[in-house]
Amino acid sequence: MRVVEVGSVIAGPYAGYVLQRLGFEVVKVEPPGGDPLRKDDVMDDTIFSFINRGKKSIVLDLKKEDDKKIFIELIKTTNVVIENLSPGAMERLGLEYKKLSEVNPNLIYCSVKGFPSNMSKYPAFGTMIEAISGVMWSNGNSRLPASITDMTTALYATITVLNALLFNRPGYYEVTLFESAMYWLGYYILAYQKLGELFPSKGDALPFWAPYELFEGKDGKKFYLAVNNNEKWEKLSRILGINEEKWNTNKKRVHDREELHAVLQKRFSEYSTQEIIEILLKNGIPAVPYNDIPSLLKLNVNWEKLKDYILPPFPISSTSNEQIPSVGENTEEILRELGLEE
Repeated sequence: MRVVEVGSVIAGPYAGYVLQRLGFEVVKVEPPGGDPLRKDDVMDDTIFSFINRGKKSIVLDLKKEDDKKIFIELIKTTNVVIENLSPGAMERLGLEYKKLSEVNPNLIYCSVKGFPSNMSKYPAFGTMIEAISGVMWSNGNSRLPASITDMTTALYATITVLNALLFNRPGYYEVTLFESAMYWLGYYILAYQKLGELFPSKGDALPFWAPYELFEGKDGKKFYLAVNNNEKWEKLSRILGINEEKWNTNKKRVHDREELHAVLQKRFSEYSTQEIIEILLKNGIPAVPYNDIPSLLKLNVNWEKLKDYILPPFPISSTSNEQIPSVGENTEEILRELGLEE
């Protein structure tokens, strides 16, 4: 199956990348000169390389009539279009779903946008989406790491495409970053309406369970402890010799979080981080080491290779093609397939 991807940055291209890993042929339509993310003056080509592996690249200037005709011919042999251009861009080019479906009635067209149409006046940068959707509030007025908003929206777009294919429902579909991000807050929104309470971020701590946060051992290395019920609290208090009754309900522990944290931290400081993790795990109390990027790279996992570098393994069983296409690398190949000359 063929996917044609029109767009740049992260949300649209990452959806294309996921489909490529699932076995689709993904043709990336690039403007003359290529995707701007091929060479960022801070990140170099790292973003582009990560989310565009395994695709084919064709260069088309969709503002030119001849290249529009080539694009139309390509659509005739395409199952799915994914685009994340600015609102109205495909319409201004005369390449909107209505026009494309006339030449391919079975086309699935997935448009990835920042906002629903009634909010489209706002710019659709990931961090701005976090601010307007409430996600930044829920995260303690901090931005999310990496490009989680874009990449999650891309996964919703992928699910949309797969659902349309599974049930044979060609048509126009739209997925937005704003709705994807806001949906994460579903039970917070429900809790506010039902309980009249807000649960703002407590930094590394989960706001409605305790202790559920970072601690460190005597060696200064951090670990994360998660006590999500009273049974685990009873075990923890016995191990550490703490008065179990004082904090025998989660509500008490949440209310006294700071005092409780100080008491626990004092006891944990008697052990190395590895020692306390082993003790906790042996007793059925959830705990894990805290990793940054350098320590992650030391883990024994099934890393993927990209030239001389390693990358996290793709979390779905899939095909693997690590080749990064050069600008327009497959233009001649695709034109020949379509019976066209460049």
